[in-house]
Amino acid sequence: MRIGLNILPTVAPGEQPADRFYSECLRLCEAAEVVGLSHIKVVEHYLHAWGGYSPDPIALLCAVAARTSRVRLVTGAVVPAFTHPVKLAASLSVLDNLSRGRLDAGFGRAFLPTEFAAFGIDMAESRPRLSEGVTAVRRLWTEERFRWEGTFHRFGPLPALLPRPAQQPHPPVFIAATASPETFAWAGENGYHLMVIPGVAGHDRVTELLEGYREARAAAGHTGPGRLHISLHATFAEDRIRARETAERAFADYRRKQLEAYATWRGVDSAAYPGYEKMEAAARDTRLSDLLEAGTAVVGDATDAIEGLRRIAARYPGAEPSLHLRFGDATHEEAMRSLLLLGSDVLPKLTDLR
Repeated sequence: MRIGLNILPTVAPGEQPADRFYSECLRLCEAAEVVGLSHIKVVEHYLHAWGGYSPDPIALLCAVAARTSRVRLVTGAVVPAFTHPVKLAASLSVLDNLSRGRLDAGFGRAFLPTEFAAFGIDMAESRPRLSEGVTAVRRLWTEERFRWEGTFHRFGPLPALLPRPAQQPHPPVFIAATASPETFAWAGENGYHLMVIPGVAGHDRVTELLEGYREARAAAGHTGPGRLHISLHATFAEDRIRARETAERAFADYRRKQLEAYATWRGVDSAAYPGYEKMEAAARDTRLSDLLEAGTAVVGDATDAIEGLRRIAARYPGAEPSLHLRFGDATHEEAMRSLLLLGSDVLPKLTDLR
């Protein structure tokens, strides 16, 4: 079972300066490779304590690349709406080369009104900007004398993009999808892989959406079911009571910061994001116990971790869980404790899962 580390910082400057957080983050990533995790995924967010220490996943993953040699590096996800496709394609190609071909390139729409306002982008354009941006990046990676006449960008013909990606014809492409059938179907039609968060949409809804994705993928002639990353909150300790107490405290702080970011939806009603104006209320009513009952978080001792991850594997065969070990006010030491227990007592018991 290919299990990775999910990095979505939830840190405010008054709690920890950015340089210290990045130093600790890099140590956690180094340890993740040592204990046998398969990937490290970094999100793109701006301005808020919920995610704001990660405005540039590519830069952070370049630092991770310099300290690791095997683990896959996942942009989970970069936002084409906020970056010109030539810049994005070139930056991702640099990361792929620095890591010697370890990039999994994940793209997403973004969904916080403050982020769109900061870049002067209309939220109604997020889906076509994602589609156009991913298509342009992929073609920039593979074509020469490339000319693009899109809705949002027009350029070329250009010389071949430099550097070319280390992986040929290009790195694997993942799409972050939450609850939109259109996004799942579009990803399937184009043969892209998926990144999902069952804690947001729920297992039943994600399962339904995955069926549509696979149907679209097969109808377009793409072989195989596609790869699937699943993000989950996780906390482990030798004592399950201690793990639960740590996770309860950290999730309460996570939810507080999440609510501050989600509050930017107040007074916003976007046809491109149906129901998102209700996210703040939904998040406010969510407790860690709800995630545990739904099976969208894994907390406890080694036995709990093994059982929880096996349930995920049974529900999503072949999926690659991305574990969010440092969420809310969880400390570096607590995240490292979870990681080391995962490596010593959990992964060896999951080797039968593929």
